[in-house]
Order: sequence, then C-alpha cells, then structure tokens
Amino acid sequence: MVAELRAQREAAREAARSQGLPYASVLDLGIRWSAGAPMPHLFNSSNRTMVLFYRHVPRPDWDGSWATVVDPRDPAPAALGLIEFIRPHSVRFGGPNDEALHGHPLSDHGLEAYEAHEVHNSPWIAEAERINSVHPAHQGGWHDTMRHYILTFHDDTLECLAHDVRVEQLECPFPEAVARVAQRLLV
Repeated sequence: MVAELRAQREAAREAARSQGLPYASVLDLGIRWSAGAPMPHLFNSSNRTMVLFYRHVPRPDWDGSWATVVDPRDPAPAALGLIEFIRPHSVRFGGPNDEALHGHPLSDHGLEAYEAHEVHNSPWIAEAERINSVHPAHQGGWHDTMRHYILTFHDDTLECLAHDVRVEQLECPFPEAVARVAQRLLV
C-alpha cells in the first residue's frame, strides 16, 4: 500500500514536471519532525526566518495504544529541530493541516504530509519576481536563485521563498531553545 502510494506520487511529479507545471519533491534535510505534536514555532524578522519544532524520536516500544503529551513549558531537555531559511523573501504559515492537505494546490503534484519539500516551477516565485520587476534595480532569474520550500506539519503548513536552508538539532528545554532562537533575530 505504501509503495503503491509513493509510486503514484512519483508518477504525478513526473507528469507535472514534463508539462512544466508546479510540483513538490520531498527534500531530505537530515531531520524529521514529530508527526503527532511537532508544535512548530515560527520566528521571523525582515532578514531571518526560522522554525523550531519537536523532532521525531523513534520509540521501539510504541504499539500505537498510547500517546505522549508534549508541553513546551516543560523544563526537561527535549529533542528539537531548527530550520533556518537563508536569505528569506516571503513566508506563509498556517493551514492547511494534515487532514486538509489534499486541498492544497500541490496535493496532486507530490505534496506529502509530515515532509519537507521543494516546489519546482513555483508560481509563487514567479509572482514575487513579477511584483519586484518594477524596482529600478530588479534582476531577473529568480527561479534560478530562489527556492520555494514547503514543510508540512500535523496542524500547520509552512511555505517559504528563500535561497537555502540550514538545519540544526538541539537537545535542550523548549523554553531555552525559544530564547536562543529569539536572540538570533537580534543579531
């Protein structure tokens, strides 16, 4: 069943690619977020965009009959992840959640739940470049230098136009991580 679904998504990506349509490819960032309660927190300023979240921690003893409640105020160290978008241009954060992800325009073009993606042939990059084209110093070619990222979490979706990403793994209490990330916004 899983292999069949992956094959269908890959076929949809290839069909969109061959037609020059937008499609989402899964990115391996070397980090996975919790599917149940990633609790992403977005930090954004005019030149920095970062998202902090709970990482996926495999539990070999988990049989699906119980859940772990996560409280970001907990003072105990936690397995956290931080993704920083390098030279961000724009960011969107909110819906759809995993139950409504099939309503996203890229749902039939490779978008998957609980994954990081890059959007190819992005209409959002084209729109941003078109808007900026009236600037006297505008330089074209944004599809060659800018990337459209989508991170699909349990309750939220984050989309960002940026030039690259940097990923970190943190092991500290969530409040401490929030303070560290907030401090970076000031630098």
